[in-house]
Amino acid sequence: MKQEQTVLQEKEYNLLTRNLLEEGYTAENHPDYVRTCTSAWGKELWQNLAGGFEYTPDHLRKMTFRTGCGLLVKGSCFLNGSMSYMGIEWIPENDNPVIACPYRKKECGLRNPVLGGLNGRGSASVLFCDCHRTQELYTYERSMEKVRDEEEKEKRKKYDAFSEQVSGHVCHWHMKYDYRTGEWRQQFDPMVCAQFCQNVGGICSLTQQPVSGKRGNIFYDVKTSHIRQDGTLFDGEEIVSIEKGIRLFPTAKSMTICEQAEKLCQDWIRSRAEGKYRMETLLYGWKVEALNIRAEQRESRDLMQDLQDIRNGIQITHASDLEKGRRKQKKQKRQQAQENRIKRLEKKLLDVGYENLEEYSLDRIHADRWLGEERIAELEEMRRQRIKEEQQKPVQMNIFDFIN
Repeated sequence: MKQEQTVLQEKEYNLLTRNLLEEGYTAENHPDYVRTCTSAWGKELWQNLAGGFEYTPDHLRKMTFRTGCGLLVKGSCFLNGSMSYMGIEWIPENDNPVIACPYRKKECGLRNPVLGGLNGRGSASVLFCDCHRTQELYTYERSMEKVRDEEEKEKRKKYDAFSEQVSGHVCHWHMKYDYRTGEWRQQFDPMVCAQFCQNVGGICSLTQQPVSGKRGNIFYDVKTSHIRQDGTLFDGEEIVSIEKGIRLFPTAKSMTICEQAEKLCQDWIRSRAEGKYRMETLLYGWKVEALNIRAEQRESRDLMQDLQDIRNGIQITHASDLEKGRRKQKKQKRQQAQENRIKRLEKKLLDVGYENLEEYSLDRIHADRWLGEERIAELEEMRRQRIKEEQQKPVQMNIFDFIN
């Protein structure tokens, strides 16, 4: 039985908590450098994300950890979050917190073998090293911090060399650093320009050409077709519709950027537009096609083409018309809601009276703002007239009044 309890305890408690419990400490009586984990979901000491006690932030900042290759790491690096992998909690309390390997070595016999299967992908892949507490004095010269600082200096040096090689035709937003090869590369993407470009109306950092101050957008049409299946006389009929003039960007962009996007990103735009109908395509067999991708300052319409499409039985709508309808409906709802609020407030003034409202109450503030002095005076006069009529109303006598 004792052995079963020991196994259960090792499974539930972190290493720090097991050691403290063996020394005789309890949840109510424990050293100042630990605390009960704040993520508790139950009353038991182990019922929290840390599995028992956790180091206080102040104490963790004073601690020093060491990687397998000897780099020193400040305990403050492990203040924000932890990792759970392969049934192991990689936390300071288990003396095994992890940190991103600055050398990005996929094969390393100095890290825990379990972490060997946790390899990232891509040019900025993240590989983890487990750290362990050490009594060594933290020094910058032997630290992880120094290695990363040197890497940043090397990256900056290579960036400047790349910029010089291409005569300064470099844009920060299009630059990518490949950590595997240790080299910079530049990949132009108009969609990145649309999101981050700060040279509108000026000169492009990459091409050294003017970036037009005229603004526009990418417009496209979406054609959908599906077979009607509603059990009516029209069951089996093909329904074809086209929504025209859909905007790609939520806000206007430089026409220079829009023209580049139209030229280089056709496939991406089609994929994005058609992907919005993924559910209809998978479940109902819809056919979706993005058409007529163009860069324009404002949406253009071909009335003759619209009429021809309608004669061909195609349902035509324009995104701008639909948006105007939505805005109009939304405005009407807001106006109706405001009218209802004013009616409720006027009824309250008739029942209670403006002078009986608390001086800084919300009702009094709204009355001053929404109604104004003239309307408030009208309501007060209506309220006085109502009270007067109530007072002058004849009282109906009860037969029992005469008997008494």
